[in-house]
Amino acid sequence: MPQDVSTVGKRAGLAPGTRSGLWAHMAAAIDVLQPEWVVIENVRGLLSSPATRPPAEGNDHERRNPGDATPDGATLRGMEPDPWHLGDNATRPLRALGAVLGDLADLRLDARWIGLPASLVGAPHQRFRIFALARRTVPHPSRNRLITRRGNPRPSASTTRDDRAVAPDHRLRAPRTEWLTQQESRIGDAVVPDRRTVQRWARYAEAIARWEHITGRPAPAPALLNDADGPRPAPVFVEWLMGLPTDWVADSDELTQNQQITALGNGVLPLQACAALRCVRGDRVSLLAT
Repeated sequence: MPQDVSTVGKRAGLAPGTRSGLWAHMAAAIDVLQPEWVVIENVRGLLSSPATRPPAEGNDHERRNPGDATPDGATLRGMEPDPWHLGDNATRPLRALGAVLGDLADLRLDARWIGLPASLVGAPHQRFRIFALARRTVPHPSRNRLITRRGNPRPSASTTRDDRAVAPDHRLRAPRTEWLTQQESRIGDAVVPDRRTVQRWARYAEAIARWEHITGRPAPAPALLNDADGPRPAPVFVEWLMGLPTDWVADSDELTQNQQITALGNGVLPLQACAALRCVRGDRVSLLAT
């Protein structure tokens, strides 16, 4: 999801005209594509940033909510006063996560969410993130009239074109995910940093050693030295912090070092996502709290 619910995005919130306002387009895409599962990830600000929705067409706030409809004496009848007047206006204050979950419910998707830090799976940093998993529970009444489903090419389509039939498991083949399975199996193992690790990383030695064990590879040098600008984060180190395979991003000739850092920083830590989704599905997960 877009960034305007993060501190980097100035906490503009989920509103039309912001980058996070793109959620409306994402919801529209979900409505058209009708996937069985939807996965959403965002920063902690999703819990507190505001969401503002434009008034629906034909919504006349003055006519539907006349001043005498809720007399001041309402509180005398045991009703709790509501300073925000929630529900009285289409542009009512609403948290970003509430807006997202409400839209998913409108799209006939049952959603569950969780927030957890990356350190819970052994990463040497916090990186708290919100994950939501939604599943379709009610078939769309007009699904067959929306679009032709991917994987059903036109009779005259060439098998070499982009609309060719695609195997349903083409994204989840074992060779592509085996590294992640191996990482999951190492969470919770007892790890004691050796003398060399302590000398190099000092008070961070235990966290670094644990992540080296989980990822199965040593920590690269954390910074690039530049006489003009001083030390800068090394893309290969950030890549390692994210638990990604070697050169997943850092070997790209098409991205500058700044672009590599941005791509990695805006990405998702795979092991953290796996743990979060297993938790919201109700699977038993062994997590390491730090």
